[in-house]
Amino acid sequence: MNVRKIMGLNGLWLVLLLSLYTVVSCQSATKQTSSVPSDSFHCVQIPKEQLDFFRQQPPIKFWQKVILLTKDSCIVVHKDSRNMMDVISAKRLDSLVDYSKLEIAAQCYRDSFGYETCELVKFVRGKREFFDFNKVGPLVDDAKKVFDEIGVNPIYAQFILLIESPNNPKARSISGAVGHYQLMPFVAKKYGLVVSGARDDRHDFQLSSMAAAKLMRDYCIPNAQRMAISVGLEPNLDQLWFQLLTMHVYNAGAGNVRKAVAAVGTVRNGEELILKLWKTQAGAFGNSSQNYSQLALASYINYLDWMRE
Repeated sequence: MNVRKIMGLNGLWLVLLLSLYTVVSCQSATKQTSSVPSDSFHCVQIPKEQLDFFRQQPPIKFWQKVILLTKDSCIVVHKDSRNMMDVISAKRLDSLVDYSKLEIAAQCYRDSFGYETCELVKFVRGKREFFDFNKVGPLVDDAKKVFDEIGVNPIYAQFILLIESPNNPKARSISGAVGHYQLMPFVAKKYGLVVSGARDDRHDFQLSSMAAAKLMRDYCIPNAQRMAISVGLEPNLDQLWFQLLTMHVYNAGAGNVRKAVAAVGTVRNGEELILKLWKTQAGAFGNSSQNYSQLALASYINYLDWMRE
């Protein structure tokens, strides 16, 4: 059962964003101006001691910058290490593409930094416009109430709201997924939502929150528990590493994540499992799947910092 197909993504935007083979931009940005009172914004807190370990990881710092910066610039990054080598303008990048000089530029960066192959040098445009915290913030508290009622940690709602369709609550993916949680029709119907030509309950925030919470409770979390046990870990629903594993199930489907976890093998702790999943490909668990929990964490940290400014 592939939850990527179940849930879908916000059209091509999130698919493009998650893949490092996509060209994306970054440029210094100021805090988004909000017309909504600041006390309308809410945040489900992750314990600092759990967050600090992941906050220091290069992939998280990379995605933080991508999320903060606009499409007017572009980060030059080493794919494997996520070492950010340069920030160039989008116009310069377009010129390199137009004159077929992108590979030459990549080789120059490769030589300057001592990397072996230019294929590992990627040019990534920023996505600040996609991550609209002004639209997501006021919804977090409403989602929290629904997830609490169903007995699911609302951190999942916050992660999903921050990365699936934060700039467009009416988003529809090419696979037919709709709304803040990008629910596919048969998933929505499974949890009692009406999806027809005349009515689509996936546009109802309360109902779609309920369906997403139940999917987490019935499918994503139980599968993540079994996977953790399979590599010698004790599942702990309150630990960030377990929540990130669950997010991978939500995104890629249990079957694909199970193959990746099996490829990783026995680990000493949950943090090690997540770090290894970020570099493991198995079945359909590829680059975009690896990036999903990185993106969830980076957007959460940026949102938390944004609220404090």
